[in-house]
Amino acid sequence: MTLQNLTREHFQNLVALRQLDLAGNNMKILNENVFATLTSLNVLNLSHNGIVELFPNQFAKLDKLIILDLSYNSLTYLRPKLFEQTPLLWQLKLKGNQLHDTANIITILKPLNFLHWLDLSDNKLRTIWGKESYANAQVTLAKKLHNSNMPMALDLKESLDYISTLQPNEYDQRKHTWKYINLSRNLLGGFNMDWIFEIGITCPFKINLEQNLITNVYALSNLLNTTNDCEGEIKMTSNHIECDCNLAWIYDYNYRRFFSDLQCKQKSTNLVTNFTQLRRYELCAWQPVQCPRKCVCFTKSKLLHINCTGAQLSAMKELPRPEQVLLTTSLLDISNNRYTVLPLRTTFGYANVSQLYAANNQITNISLLELPTDLTVLDLRNNRLKSLCADFLRVFLNESTKLQSLYLSANPWICDCASHKLLYTVRAHRHRIPDVEQLRCDNKPNVTLLTASLSELCQVEDNVKRYQYIIAAITTAALIIIIFLLIIALFFKYKLQVKIWLYGHKILRCCVREYELDENKMFDAFISYAHQDADFVNHILLPQLEQGEPPFRVCTHERNWLAGAYIPEQIMESVEQSRRTIIVLSQHFIESDWARMEFRTAHQCSLNEGRARIIMIKYGEIINSELLDKELKAYLDMNTYLDWQDARFCDKLRYAMPHKVGRKPNTDMLEVNGRFYVMGQFEMNRLRDENA
Repeated sequence: MTLQNLTREHFQNLVALRQLDLAGNNMKILNENVFATLTSLNVLNLSHNGIVELFPNQFAKLDKLIILDLSYNSLTYLRPKLFEQTPLLWQLKLKGNQLHDTANIITILKPLNFLHWLDLSDNKLRTIWGKESYANAQVTLAKKLHNSNMPMALDLKESLDYISTLQPNEYDQRKHTWKYINLSRNLLGGFNMDWIFEIGITCPFKINLEQNLITNVYALSNLLNTTNDCEGEIKMTSNHIECDCNLAWIYDYNYRRFFSDLQCKQKSTNLVTNFTQLRRYELCAWQPVQCPRKCVCFTKSKLLHINCTGAQLSAMKELPRPEQVLLTTSLLDISNNRYTVLPLRTTFGYANVSQLYAANNQITNISLLELPTDLTVLDLRNNRLKSLCADFLRVFLNESTKLQSLYLSANPWICDCASHKLLYTVRAHRHRIPDVEQLRCDNKPNVTLLTASLSELCQVEDNVKRYQYIIAAITTAALIIIIFLLIIALFFKYKLQVKIWLYGHKILRCCVREYELDENKMFDAFISYAHQDADFVNHILLPQLEQGEPPFRVCTHERNWLAGAYIPEQIMESVEQSRRTIIVLSQHFIESDWARMEFRTAHQCSLNEGRARIIMIKYGEIINSELLDKELKAYLDMNTYLDWQDARFCDKLRYAMPHKVGRKPNTDMLEVNGRFYVMGQFEMNRLRDENA
């Protein structure tokens, strides 16, 4: 029997077989269904056979396979669906083949959620990056089995225990959680730490990168996933690592513990030095910046991509520099945010951006201080731009040849005479604006920046300005006339109130005389006094006022009030119908409740009108000043008063009275709420006249 021609019939009676070793049999081609009956197989060794190709369904029935050894064969490519039916695979050895397509390796490893041991050493891999990453394919085994209804007859722990009895030299049960990847003896030229976490490798882990062509080890993402408790080891011996800024990130968060054997070559001396003996300042003069929060950073097409789409960042404070990843320029994507302005040119790492994508924001203006000088692509679609400044048009379009693509559609462009520079520049450089035909005038329906007529826009604008000037002049004149008429109407309607306000605020007093304000008042003065001081009022004060020249009309409560009428109402009417209120301030006055009420009424009326209407006369000595109301005491502290013992008392009193006096009506008359109450003989005479 020759093992080069094995078929499924050779294993049809071995359905319970757990381990199969077919190493060193020179089987270059395997039958597609050769393992179809080995449904309980856990370990399969196919090393040292020179196998050149495996069929897509080669391991379709081996859903309990845990260890697969394909070392030292001639494989250059693996079928994408090769391991879809082996979800429990824990150890995969591909050492010593001719594998060179990294994208192919990434694709076939996606279904292997329990893979802890991967040996890719002695191949021809030049990079660890493929066209897509593992990150989006990390699905838990339970979920995968649930979705596919796959029977899970084999317990993983029991299987690992079983393997440890079969291969005690290769398996250590205490370390079955370790992730191990062997990439030694390949053609790798660089290593990116982001790859470890993007493919889902968790602590603890071991990665062997020995004997490659690696010159730089760099990182972009924030590697905080690896805490101080994380166990990990990365072997880098027999490479050509350079000591420069690309290694400065290792000093952050104690990442040096992963590289115990790292050596690098100093550019100045070409001496190989143990990395642990170097300080940060010996490597780099500037501080490397990792990827901004909520952003994704990666390298592609010789560009450092910084993708912050939809990150909703309040501000862009610093960006990673492309020198950190052996590049010279960056691509920054800040689309779908709420930026109203772009970052300043002085932002760390921003000057290296050559492609800037800022679509779907709220940008209203573009300044030269916000744009890197070496831009080749600028995307400003769907913002709030109405125009572009002359400096931007001159520097980035008219004078510069670096800007190759400028996207400006879905902005509310204004087409008028002032935008002639924008219209000219857009038409002159239309070959650099891919969406030029979609630039529409927001103020001109169905008009684009390419079809707008400058002559019509400027002519229309002049006519509009002239028409607006005429309309503004007519509107202003009409408003002035209306306001003037309203003032006249209001003045005649509220003539008295206006005069009182002007007089009280000392405005245009030459045009407003006091007698005009009080021409409807019945009395010149109302005398408020205590009844104990009636002799002084009747024999001294009243004769001075009523018998002098000119005579004044005086109201007193004894003479002009109706007995039995409501006293507070008569107090208020007496004050309001009098041009002055004379207060005879004596000890009896401050002890009288009614007298104090008369003062408060007069004081309040004076405050309301903003005019001095109270004449205070001190009569006799104030023995007990503690009885003074706060309001009355405050008034005395802030105003002067007359002393009846003053030699010039009469002259001062008459000067304080109203100066213009007309005819003298009956002084016995007082109007209370539209009714006249009279006293004595006059009342009887009026009643007779009415009855007659």
